[in-house]
Amino acid sequence: MESILTTEEESLLVDAIREQELRTSAEIRVCLTYKFIWRAERYAWEVFDRTGMRNTRQRNGALIVMMPRMKKVVIIGDSGFDAVVPEGYWKEAVEAMIQQMHDATPLEALREGLKRLGDKLSIHWPREEGDVNELPDEILK
Repeated sequence: MESILTTEEESLLVDAIREQELRTSAEIRVCLTYKFIWRAERYAWEVFDRTGMRNTRQRNGALIVMMPRMKKVVIIGDSGFDAVVPEGYWKEAVEAMIQQMHDATPLEALREGLKRLGDKLSIHWPREEGDVNELPDEILK
C-alpha cells in the first residue's frame, strides 16, 4: 500500500520529532500503519513494547500511532505519564490531530500531535545537559 507521506514528508516528520525531543528528555516515536486494526489501543501498546519504549531511563516514552485507512489516531505514554498528564489530555490531543487531518494534511496532523507532546513533556521532563537520545527517531511502520 502506498504511504500517505512522501519520502520528503517523512524526512520532515523525523525532523519534527527531533525538534520536540530537543525540548525534553522524554522519547517520542511515531508509527504509521495502513493495516485495519480493530483494537487500536492494544495495537499501540504492542508497538510500544516491541520497540523497547518501556526501557527509557525515566519511563517517559510517548507513542503516536496514526492509522489513516481507519481515520484513527492513538497516543499513549509510559508509566511516568500517569502522574503528570491530566485526565482527558490524550483525548484532546487526538481530537486536535484528527481535526488537522481533515483541515490540512496527515503531516500537519502529526506535527500538531508532536507539538502538543513536546509542550507537555518539556514541562515535566525538561531537556538536561548530556541528555542521550535513547530511542531511534525514524518512523515506525
